[in-house]
Amino acid sequence: MDIYAKQIAGLDVHKMDITTALSFFTQIKGVIAPNMALQATLSGVWQTFVARLADYDTAYAQARKWAQTEDIDTLDKERDHSLAAFLSALKAMAASPNQTKRQAARLLTFIRDKYSIAASDEYMKETTVIQQMTHEMEATDESRAAIVAAGLDDWLEDLKQKNEAFLVKMNERTDAQAGLQKGIVREARLKVEAAYRNLVKAINALSIVQVPEGFDYATVIDRLNAEVEHYRQILARKGVVSGSSSGGGGSDDQGGGGSDQGGGGDVLPPDGGSDDQGGGGGGSDDQGGGGDVLPPDGGGEL
Repeated sequence: MDIYAKQIAGLDVHKMDITTALSFFTQIKGVIAPNMALQATLSGVWQTFVARLADYDTAYAQARKWAQTEDIDTLDKERDHSLAAFLSALKAMAASPNQTKRQAARLLTFIRDKYSIAASDEYMKETTVIQQMTHEMEATDESRAAIVAAGLDDWLEDLKQKNEAFLVKMNERTDAQAGLQKGIVREARLKVEAAYRNLVKAINALSIVQVPEGFDYATVIDRLNAEVEHYRQILARKGVVSGSSSGGGGSDDQGGGGSDQGGGGDVLPPDGGSDDQGGGGGGSDDQGGGGDVLPPDGGGEL
């Protein structure tokens, strides 16, 4: 078979999670970028792919920024410190030689003992329990008076504020993720996939109608197919059956004969996480973490 009959093999890119897709498209760009003759021939198709990939990379980076847990972790630690301080002060007042303070603290201790609460609890469980406990401590005239009598009003107020600050940040993250799941990331993903399909069709057409002068077609196609095969193996490890690597028949990404019937892959953007890394427009695709940018539609913590 003439070497110029080589084709880029099919790959179900729509079954990739958001991080693996970014890595794959970035690797494809890296193979083609040094070939100026090919770029010139592809012209607008290549430029569109590069632009759509840049948009997707930007959306991904923003998603990672919004999904970061550093602020939440900091607020959780501050909340935990406030909780420990309040409980320590309550325990001290319950043992106070001052009878008024001691009796007030024992009433509050009775309320506190109704609630199982620990700094090691899951984020929202701890948040809810603290809300319930502090609410009950302020629910009656007797309990409010006990707080003042025990000298715990400042400690309790600090705990409430720290817990509320944590809840606000958690809600902000949840809202941001919900918007991303249905908005900018999804839109950018659809566009870069379409641009990739057009790029593949254009390059495959060159094998039939035009090979740019000075373009080592066979080597470039071999390198592109090596990337396709590598990412097909990644999908296989995730339980996704992708298209044949034998060449021209292609999959539904090629517009060719026969969409793959394999199961197990989420349609884009997949709701699940990834064990692959491609963040920031580069890097190895097998370096753990990073695919959990967006939670399932039902929510949930990263």
